[in-house]
Amino acid sequence: MTSDLMALRNNLYRFINRRVGDHWISEDLVQETFYRFLHYGQDRPVADSTAFCLRIAANLLSDHFRNRRDASTEALDDEIAVDAPAADDIVMHRQRVEQLQRIIAGMPRLRREVFLRRRLHGQSLGEICQAVGLSNAAVKKHMVRAVEEIRQEIAKAHKKEALRNPS
Repeated sequence: MTSDLMALRNNLYRFINRRVGDHWISEDLVQETFYRFLHYGQDRPVADSTAFCLRIAANLLSDHFRNRRDASTEALDDEIAVDAPAADDIVMHRQRVEQLQRIIAGMPRLRREVFLRRRLHGQSLGEICQAVGLSNAAVKKHMVRAVEEIRQEIAKAHKKEALRNPS
């Protein structure tokens, strides 16, 4: 390649790369610019090859961005779009629910009853006190112990999982 063509190639590359920001796309568009320039120049003389190549490159850039914009707005087929959670998310959620059920089932009867009345059924402390015959402080104590037991059991399970899968 002559030094004039090499300088033109470098100018085209910088011109295109400033707009697309991708080395490989820029290289492709420079190559296409030269192809069109040489193909056009076989039949007709070109007075200012730099200006002509910059015009070709600008047109190719317009085509490139138009094609990219059109491709990115293509509608998805109804069979592709899914509102349901991913299968691994469902499995993980089920495992957490099962773990929580096991922890609650392993609690002493009174602690379990207080916890379920408060957290599952949304009863007030006063309602729970009346139903189970405990003082307000005793109901609070059972709630604190239940929540702490759940927290500790989940932490133990996470440690065991981390030891099994050290990634």
